[in-house]
Amino acid sequence: MKDGINGWKKAGYATEGNPELLEALIAVNKNDFAALIITEGDAGKLKNCTFVDFRDEAKFKKGHVKGANYVDYSNMFSKPMMEELNKSNTLIIIHDVPAVAGVIAATLKLMDYPNVYILK
Repeated sequence: MKDGINGWKKAGYATEGNPELLEALIAVNKNDFAALIITEGDAGKLKNCTFVDFRDEAKFKKGHVKGANYVDYSNMFSKPMMEELNKSNTLIIIHDVPAVAGVIAATLKLMDYPNVYILK
């Protein structure tokens, strides 16, 4: 839907799940995501930087940022994966669909990951 979750709700469609979490996600999406966009060169200058590639595995295998960790988007919230995504590291999200990268970044910020960026 053109206006995302707000458009969905305004159109009268039902939503499932925790309404507080949904409202928090909407609030996070009001942030200026342009401030989260970072180039590979600038990301490489950050301390404790971890590139996390959420693209399709075939695309990852075809080519990826050196040292990037592949994460299957469907397993993003598994316990082993969340332990691997260390909150003390700066996470650089890689996805070829900007909207998906934004949702991943917003979700991680809601989960108290303080330093999350989206690779340009």
